[in-house]
Amino acid sequence: HVNGMINLPQRPEGGSFKATKDGEIEAFKQKYKTLGDLYEGDPEAKQGAILIDAHLAANAAGVTCAARPEDTQVAKDGSLFIAFTSGYPSKYDGSPDKRIFKGPDGEAYEYGWIMRLVEDDNQPNAMTFRWQMFATGGEPTDGGLGFSNPDNLEFDDKGNLWMVTDMSTSKHNKAVAENRMGKDGKPMNQPSLCGLFGNNSIWYIPTSGPNAGEAYLFGIAPTETETCGPFFTKDGKTLFVAIQHPGEKSGIRQNMASDTRQFAMKTIDGSDFIQNRTVPIGSNWPTKKVNDPPKPSVVAIRRLDSTPIT
Repeated sequence: HVNGMINLPQRPEGGSFKATKDGEIEAFKQKYKTLGDLYEGDPEAKQGAILIDAHLAANAAGVTCAARPEDTQVAKDGSLFIAFTSGYPSKYDGSPDKRIFKGPDGEAYEYGWIMRLVEDDNQPNAMTFRWQMFATGGEPTDGGLGFSNPDNLEFDDKGNLWMVTDMSTSKHNKAVAENRMGKDGKPMNQPSLCGLFGNNSIWYIPTSGPNAGEAYLFGIAPTETETCGPFFTKDGKTLFVAIQHPGEKSGIRQNMASDTRQFAMKTIDGSDFIQNRTVPIGSNWPTKKVNDPPKPSVVAIRRLDSTPIT
């Protein structure tokens, strides 16, 4: 695991404990050889307890620890797409298996992935499967596709994938100083660099053809919001998106307040440049009228000529 720790069920006290040594894990395995040894009650009660305790039960069973999964969608060909929002280490609830969930440099990775999983013979009851990282977040200069923290997924009627991101509001448009050094004089970590990606956003990713796997920016979310729950109508002419918690951090934007911030950006070939960005302080979404309170909303996106979006 990324940070050398896994949470396991604690018995008989209840709760969990952080196992950080091989000896602790081996002793646990010897004491509880099956989940049936770990949970009490009749078979039905045990099954219920395992489902309620799914995360810890999976750890106890030796299931591969994943990055943070946010959404799944099944494609027309039966393959499963999974959005893993972040694979950065956690001090509290465990971290992913770095053999699978790693960045382009082989280390822990904040910016997330979209995985494509295909069961053998495309059978839902198959016990084995193949997987690949269909899309990787992060900066293009480092091998990413330009987004951070993929969240909800949706397919259009042509089988193309649509994705919305969910960066934490506290990271939106957070300034990144020249040379990317923190106030402590040390290089900024990946979560501290999320401000480079601005607001949350909407992306279009073809799944077939010459541009399969490339990510194209479709829309930028309002300030301090999360785009959520993309959904296409059957005719493909309307895309619904929920705009959650506008102004979550700064509240009402007062008198069109804004702040100018600098960001140490990189071009695709790795060259450095400074971007100056004017960032609204708070939100007046959706009316955009001065001093109006922000309100969550659902947006319907259509072409002006009422033809299908894709």
